[in-house]
Formats: sequence, structure tokens, C-alpha cells
Amino acid sequence: MSGAARWLAAAAALALLPATLAAQADSTPPRPPSHWSLDLPVRGYGLSFGNSARFTGLRFNLRDAGLERIDGINVTLWTPGKPVSGSVTGLAVGLVGPAAAELNGIAAGLVGVVAERRARGLMVGGVGVVSQGGLDGIGLAGAGLVSQGRIRGVDLAGLGVVAEGGMTGIGAAGLGVVSQGPMVGLQVAGLGTIAQGDMTGLFASGLATVSAGALDGITASGLATVAQGDLTGAHAAGLAVVTQGDVRGLAAAGLATVAQGRIRGLALGGLAVVGEEQIRGIAAGGLAVVSEGGIRGLSVAGYEIRSPRVAGIAVAGIRLKAGAMSGLSLSAFNQVRGVQVGVSIGLINYARELHGLQIGVVNIARNNGAPFKVLPILNAHF
Repeated sequence: MSGAARWLAAAAALALLPATLAAQADSTPPRPPSHWSLDLPVRGYGLSFGNSARFTGLRFNLRDAGLERIDGINVTLWTPGKPVSGSVTGLAVGLVGPAAAELNGIAAGLVGVVAERRARGLMVGGVGVVSQGGLDGIGLAGAGLVSQGRIRGVDLAGLGVVAEGGMTGIGAAGLGVVSQGPMVGLQVAGLGTIAQGDMTGLFASGLATVSAGALDGITASGLATVAQGDLTGAHAAGLAVVTQGDVRGLAAAGLATVAQGRIRGLALGGLAVVGEEQIRGIAAGGLAVVSEGGIRGLSVAGYEIRSPRVAGIAVAGIRLKAGAMSGLSLSAFNQVRGVQVGVSIGLINYARELHGLQIGVVNIARNNGAPFKVLPILNAHF
């Protein structure tokens, strides 16, 4: 897990600390639970007062221990005995919080809701909702919602939503939404949305959206959108959009859009657009557009466009620096160290091998014979 993910997970865990400490305060080996109860009418159906192990109907108990199965409504006042066991299907309500191996239906607790194996349905915790397995349905927590399995559904928490096994659906948290597996759906966080796997869907965060895999969909980040895999879709960030793979679609950043692979589509950077392998489409950088693998399409930069190969239309405020250029280039200094095919317009135009036109104050075509190597206003070679 990344440092940011560990921090967010720790914040969620701290939020759940009071409930956890209360549940684990007695570390001595538990005595066999007593299953005394007063059942009305009888035979496990109707109304039960006490620690009945199995019951169908309405059951009131101070503290569950050795629970097996409850179908209906289960009301408890205190934390359960250890180990937490059994299942509750229906409505589980606790003054501190309901807990069972499996919770199915609706569970609500003033402090929290805890499922040792799985929770399915609507889970509401004043402080936290915790599942040692999967969490399916709707989860609402005042502070943190944590699952050691996979989260599926709608989950909202004041601080953090954390899943160790992946996340699918809608999630929102004041601090962070974190998944140690893939993340799919709509996720919104005040600080960060972070996944150790691929991310697919719509993601919004006050600081950063981070994927350890590919990122496919739409993202909006206050500072940065970062992916170790490909970025596909539309991505916007206040400072930077960065990927170790390719960019396909729209990428816009206040400072820079950077891809260690290729950029295909529309890329915007307040300072720079950088595609190490290739840029193809429309690229605009406040200072520079740079690629070691070639630029093809429309490229615009306030200072410099630089690449071994430039094709299409290139507009730079100060300099175009290319090994080869084909198309139209407009810059104060058009410097083509190899073959130029097309038209260059600027104050100074230079081409080692010109096949086209140069329009400017000084025009240099090295493959022209004397006295046509250097001409004012216009130079040509066809």
C-alpha cells in the first residue's frame, strides 16, 4: 500500500478505536455462554428476552454471546462476547452496536456495526462500520467504513472508506476512499481516491487520484491524477496529470501533462506537455511540448516545441527544434536539423535539407547551391 493509502487507512482505523477497544477489553478466555432466555410464546418463535442462541421473531438481549442464528429483529445494549459468532437476518439494532459473524438486512449501532465474516444490506454506524469479509449494500458511518474483503454498493463515511479486496459502486468520504484492489464506479473524497489496482469510472478528490494500475474514465483532482498504467478517458488536475503508461483521450493540468508512453488525443498543460514515446492529436503547453518519439497533429507552445520528428501544424512562440519536420511550422526560430517537407514561417528558418518553403527574415537551406543557401524573405527547394 502507498504511503497515502496507509495514512488514510490509519485514520479510518483510529476513528473506530473506541468500539474496537470496548470489544476487546476482556482478553481472558471466555466462559461458555449461558443461553437462558424467556421466550413468548415458546419453541423459538415470537418474543424473546435473554441470550437465546436461535430465535425467530423479536429478541431483546443485554449482550449477545454464543449467538447462532436470529431471524427477525435483534436488539442489544452492549458489545458482544468473544468470539463474535452467528448470523442475524432482518433488523439488528444496538445501543453500542450490533455484531455477528454475518449481518443480513439492516444493522444500526450508536457506536458501530461489526461483521466478522460478511455484511449484506444497510449498515449504519455512528462511528464506524467494520466487516472482516465482504460488505455488500449500503454502508453509512460517521467516521470510518472498513472492509477486509470487497465492498459493493453505496458507502459513505465522514473520514474514510477502506477496502482491502476491491471496491465497486459509489463511495464518498471526507478524507479518503482507498482500495487495495481494483476500484469501479463513482468515488468522491475530500483528500484522495487511491487504488492499488485498476480504476474504472468517475473519481473526484480534493488532492489526488492515484491508481497503481490503469485509470479509465473521468477524474477531477485538486492537485494531481497519477497512474502507473494507461490513462483513458478525461482527466483534469490542478497541478499535474502523470502516467507511466499511455494517455488516450483528454488530459488537462495546471502545470504539466506527462506520459512515459504515448499521448493520443487532447493534452493540455499550463507549463508543458511531455510524451516520451509519441504525441498524436492536439497538444498545447504554456511553455513547451516535448516528445522523444515524435509529434503528430496540432502542437502549440509558448516557448518551444521539441522532438526528433514533427508532423502537422506546429506553433511555438520562440523555437521549433526538430530532427525532421513535415507540414507547417510557425515560430520565431524554426530549426530543422534534418529534412523539412512543407512550409516554415518565422524570423529565422533553418533546414539541413529543405523540400518546400521558408518564409522569414533569414532563411537557410543547406541543400541549396550557392548563392541560394541563405536568402531573405523567401527560400525554396523542390
